[in-house]
Amino acid sequence: MAAPLGVLGAEKGPGAAMKPSVNGVSIYVSKKGSTLTLSQYGRVIGKWSAKLGRESAAGDKKQQGDEITPSGKFYVCTKNDKSQYYLALGLSYPGIEDAQRGLEDGLITQEQYQAIVDANEAGVQPPWDTALGGAIEIHGEQGGETAGCIAMTNDVMDVLWQYCNVGVPVTIGP
Repeated sequence: MAAPLGVLGAEKGPGAAMKPSVNGVSIYVSKKGSTLTLSQYGRVIGKWSAKLGRESAAGDKKQQGDEITPSGKFYVCTKNDKSQYYLALGLSYPGIEDAQRGLEDGLITQEQYQAIVDANEAGVQPPWDTALGGAIEIHGEQGGETAGCIAMTNDVMDVLWQYCNVGVPVTIGP
């Protein structure tokens, strides 16, 4: 099992600029392959099967309740060791591009847009209570597909928990 790494400062994550993680850790989720890959300084630590949103094959997340795992560049913005799904790493969805689309489509207000932009630029948790949805997490077992989160086995969550601190970049791709 992997050894715990040094703590990455929880006060501020990489934000919209997606600066490299201080400890070189990054996560890539393949929606097409239903896998999650954990890397450190470009070296693969592990690659595991992942459960995604029930409707993820339909494309990119558009709004709350569509059951689609979002695509894009995010960062870990919260860690929850009291999750109903064992452990959870909260992701910074919605991002700035999501907010722009939501504003253009009339899903969110100018104030909500600005709050999302400000949070992403500061590297903290964006509002999770808009029509765009939120509370997208990498979390432990819950059985089957999700409502948009990325579900891993609890054993894998133990590894991710050791490596991932607030600020770790997460890319969710095709």
